[in-house]
Amino acid sequence: MSNTPLADYAADHRFMVEAAAQAAGLTDPVAFSPGAHLFPLISSSVRGPLVPIDGALLRQWITGARTYWPSARFGIRLYTADGMRFARCVANVHGDYAEDAYDVFVASRADYLRLFRLAVRAGREKVPDDLPPVLPAGQLEVLRQNTLGYLDRKNLQRIKELGGRPKRGLLLTGPPGNGKTSACRWLWEECRRNGHEYRLVTPDAYQAARRSCNPVQAIKDLFGVGRKGVVFFDDMDIALRDRNTVKETDDQAVFLGALDGIEVNEGVVYVFTTNCSLDLIDPAFKRPGRIDLVLHFAPPTPDLRRELIGRWHADIRGGIDVDAAVGQTEGFSFAEVEEVKNLLILRHIDSGGWDWDWAMEQFRLNRHELAADASRRVGFTEPDPALNGA
Repeated sequence: MSNTPLADYAADHRFMVEAAAQAAGLTDPVAFSPGAHLFPLISSSVRGPLVPIDGALLRQWITGARTYWPSARFGIRLYTADGMRFARCVANVHGDYAEDAYDVFVASRADYLRLFRLAVRAGREKVPDDLPPVLPAGQLEVLRQNTLGYLDRKNLQRIKELGGRPKRGLLLTGPPGNGKTSACRWLWEECRRNGHEYRLVTPDAYQAARRSCNPVQAIKDLFGVGRKGVVFFDDMDIALRDRNTVKETDDQAVFLGALDGIEVNEGVVYVFTTNCSLDLIDPAFKRPGRIDLVLHFAPPTPDLRRELIGRWHADIRGGIDVDAAVGQTEGFSFAEVEEVKNLLILRHIDSGGWDWDWAMEQFRLNRHELAADASRRVGFTEPDPALNGA
């Protein structure tokens, strides 16, 4: 008689727990899912090495908020928190289950309660105010009022008294590199500082939910929060594009059904980011009650570029002509201005000076010629003449 799906999953679960316990040196292991305590737990821990599962390890390149993710699609990440060892085992091998079914935390039974209490305390601690993202003043205030201000206890109570909706949807649009991700990072740090729940849903998590044995419920779970908070949906183009301009799938129907069907106890804000232009977004998604506000993140103006450069280290600002830097980065995104800064730093480490012209030229070469000329070197030292046929 063949195994049932439940028996197969139970066997996989036992294997993952045993592998994690062996890798971390745990005794009497206990498996758990930290849920809303994930970020406080990881923030309070020292990240250790990645370890293979039965000799297999698949690393994952992460560029945003990499501290909080294991940086692996198949493997074990080790951690230590206040002298307690624990492990996170990820092995996303079954498309019929939600992604977190194969994302298991494991600790020794003797440390389990202490680890839980540590995560709870860390979640309650007030973190220092973070600098808000560089945005036009009016846009920053609108973002704040429609997220953190909306979740204020008195505001939610009044909204409930007046019969308003306890949920709100924001869509952040604009080309890459102009502040959408920075705005979201600031918001989730502010959520942590204020004790709000927050969750990041990636395209991978959405696709895993779509492939699960109960996709409607799995996607609905992505929208839920246990208490008031913000759910971030990063680059959800697959679910947002207009069905009249792209090949129609049932992604939009499932996504919108989950967005409409969620029951909210306290208050939730959904923040969606996309690189699509607004006219490519499905009109059904933009309907009031789903999206209440659209914020467009355009390339920075000279004043905003000046503000960004003003946050650079004093040594950098003292070694360059700030006015010239602002003028020469016309049309640059925030990310591109920051890339010029990184090139400046690399050049400084190599030569001891601040060579703005070199950084700009190197930036241009990187963008237009690097892919076609493998002999070019970025950062430390001049290119080797021998490699260029000199």
